[in-house]
Amino acid sequence: MNNYKIINIGLYLFLLLVLIIFLYNISSKYKKVFFPRENSNVVINEEKIEKKIQNLQSKLNYSAENVEIMVELGIYYFLKGPDYYDKSINLLYKAWQLGSTDVRIFYYLGVMYEFLNLNNLAINEYKKFLTNIRDDIEVTLRLGNLYYKTGKIDDAINVFTEVLKKDKNNIISLTNLGFIYFTRGELNESQEYFLKVKNICSKKSLTEPKNLNFYLGKIHFNKKNFQTAKIYFEQEYKNYPENLENNFMLAKTYYELKDIKSTLELVQQIQKDYPKNKDLLELQKKIKKKS
Repeated sequence: MNNYKIINIGLYLFLLLVLIIFLYNISSKYKKVFFPRENSNVVINEEKIEKKIQNLQSKLNYSAENVEIMVELGIYYFLKGPDYYDKSINLLYKAWQLGSTDVRIFYYLGVMYEFLNLNNLAINEYKKFLTNIRDDIEVTLRLGNLYYKTGKIDDAINVFTEVLKKDKNNIISLTNLGFIYFTRGELNESQEYFLKVKNICSKKSLTEPKNLNFYLGKIHFNKKNFQTAKIYFEQEYKNYPENLENNFMLAKTYYELKDIKSTLELVQQIQKDYPKNKDLLELQKKIKKKS
């Protein structure tokens, strides 16, 4: 019996080692292969893309079920843009059906399904990709965003929290968690995440994300801390002067602080672009009654 247990333990350890090596090889492999991401800074010449498509299509004509060629051709059609997504999806999906284990398939199908608002399909593809390459931050964030978009809020929170375990300064996850907790009315938690983002941006001299100061301002406005709210709304106005919702909240804050002059100046400025905005007209009526 003891020998039997030892053999079982040895077999388990061997299989575990094989799995670790397999996952390592996958991760290493996809650092070397042609794998341009959607938001990559690498620009591929349009003429080069067209030549590659012609060359790969010619090869596929002679070897109709060559899954490696299908995958490469599908990627190049992806690079041509949304007008060619149908061709890319067909090629990549067919390659997968024919037995391709190339994990790039799941990434590109996910991105294209996401673009086409086929969100549940995109979620499934991203989950397949992450089963193979677990530490891919971009795909993990994409999955979290889609969970939020499809109303799977707890799943979204779990995903963004997992990202922070690997990268505690990940601005996207921190900002998204701040927003999620704000929409749930958990303002203290929301403020905590947003302030972490501000701190990171300050230390690294990064531009603060749009709406960061706006939501911090709203948190304090809701708590009737109008002076603090003003500071955040003014910072958002400085960073993103086109943010209409923030500008309106700043005007309301000036009004609450009884700074009628600043309120009127800002309202008049906003009305140049939005002359019939109901919220602004309502605020003007309040000012006239006080005058």
